[in-house]
Amino acid sequence: MAFATINYFSHALQKASSFNIVFPEDAHLPRPWSVFYLLHGLSDDHTIWMRRTSIERYVAGLPLVVVMPDGGRGFYTNALEGLAYEDDLIKNVVGVVDRTFPVKAERSGRAIGGLSMGGYGAVKLGLKHHEMFGSVTSHSGALAFCRETKHDLNWSTPEFLRIFGKAPKDGREDPFKIAESIDHGRVPALRIDCGKDDFLIEQNRAFHKHLESLHITHEYEEFPGSHDWAYWDLHVRDAIAFHVKSLNLKKA
Repeated sequence: MAFATINYFSHALQKASSFNIVFPEDAHLPRPWSVFYLLHGLSDDHTIWMRRTSIERYVAGLPLVVVMPDGGRGFYTNALEGLAYEDDLIKNVVGVVDRTFPVKAERSGRAIGGLSMGGYGAVKLGLKHHEMFGSVTSHSGALAFCRETKHDLNWSTPEFLRIFGKAPKDGREDPFKIAESIDHGRVPALRIDCGKDDFLIEQNRAFHKHLESLHITHEYEEFPGSHDWAYWDLHVRDAIAFHVKSLNLKKA
């Protein structure tokens, strides 16, 4: 696999930004490649998946590009007061990748996933922009963030009020509400997992039950582990296997 950092100008953010990308260098792998957009958590940036996991090794031999964008602390959302991180990813990052690399620039060739804030972002964007993504995964996702006020990680701080506003529950950025609105025939392949000792486990259980009540097909699993890189490095391999199956990819 080859690795690069792409520096680009984001029209959505009105500033320079960057993403990391891993892509095949094996001439025998068929083109066009599929793309896995892999999102980071609240305290990290676009470099973290390469620094804390063996993601490059896990996708070796697959006709799959892994794109790791920088979502700041913006929850991959167009803030009410602030930066438009949703547009940056959906329009600018995807646009640069589609124009620059020999990728399958359609729903059947795109997957999205992430951890914590990025798990929230992947589910929200995957459902909201279901015409773009065929497969979605979340590890330890902050899936009920727009509803949660009991923990340190909640939307009612000044920082997140500027992003979500005063009443995010059942709003345009709430995955629970988005799931209620989506045409079931257009739901991407969906997989959610969380560690049993993770402080976000109840959010994941609540979202799983919500999807069940809506009769939305999905995979849900709980494993031993907490909110840490030992868990994510292990279970991103499950996510890759899920996307490989969902996107019908063949290893070299």
